[in-house]
Amino acid sequence: MFSIFGCPMHHGVGAPGLKYSLDYLRNRYENLRIAKLPEIIMEEDASTPLKNLNTVAATCQSIAQYMYSVLEIGKTPIFLGGDHSVVMGSASASSVYVKDTFGEDTGLIYIDAHADINTDQTTVTGNIHGVPVSALLGMGNPKLTGFLKEGPKYKPENIVYLGLRDIDPPELTILNEQKILYYTYEEICDKGLDQCLTETIRHLSHLNHIHLSFDIDSMDPDIMPGVSVPVPGGFDEEDVFLMFRRLMNELHILSYDIVEFNQEYDKGNRTADFVSELVDFIEKSGKN
Repeated sequence: MFSIFGCPMHHGVGAPGLKYSLDYLRNRYENLRIAKLPEIIMEEDASTPLKNLNTVAATCQSIAQYMYSVLEIGKTPIFLGGDHSVVMGSASASSVYVKDTFGEDTGLIYIDAHADINTDQTTVTGNIHGVPVSALLGMGNPKLTGFLKEGPKYKPENIVYLGLRDIDPPELTILNEQKILYYTYEEICDKGLDQCLTETIRHLSHLNHIHLSFDIDSMDPDIMPGVSVPVPGGFDEEDVFLMFRRLMNELHILSYDIVEFNQEYDKGNRTADFVSELVDFIEKSGKN
């Protein structure tokens, strides 16, 4: 069985439309019976370049605890964001649960226009939704690396990116230094999506558990406008369903994120409708 829950996290990017977008989905779509976790607002200090650090950290800890409890009772979590900083909570829960239960490592598939692998030392904006992957690797501010357990949650060799279109220079350095497998959208267009998926599946096939984190801004904003940080180009709906179909059929997907839906920028409910359709697709196609 699947468990759908979410958090209207917006403090990782500061986009106010994210505050009500989760409620919009809950109220509009009968299939989205979303258990809603609140943002936990904390007092902040000015000693770090990371904006809203204490609030994001407290909220991600709550997300991690809830998601761990879902996994403990044998359900498959589908987490709806909120900005992508939430993955520090959700993906940490998946990793810690698998390590506690099976003594194994977990893989991470990150479908996004952005690498989200800056640190507090490299970020230009200070927005925490740009640092979660580095935090999951145990890099950066310690308040973001210790959810549920201290230390790294993922190994670089167990991470694959799909669809990158906007990589900061320091992020490119980190990706290459860590030897993380990544596919830019341009490379996917050149090689073919099927081939890149085949290579992704082969790269992660030794793992029994994968966390799949999907950012809607990996898609073409002309098709899916309801995102906070659009980047020209990107996947279409057929691409996304192909990715999910193959990854779900050929790997062991333990848990899912669908993040960065911002109703403020949506047009004609195109993005909202797609979120509902994607959740429905996961529930009908998943190995549950």
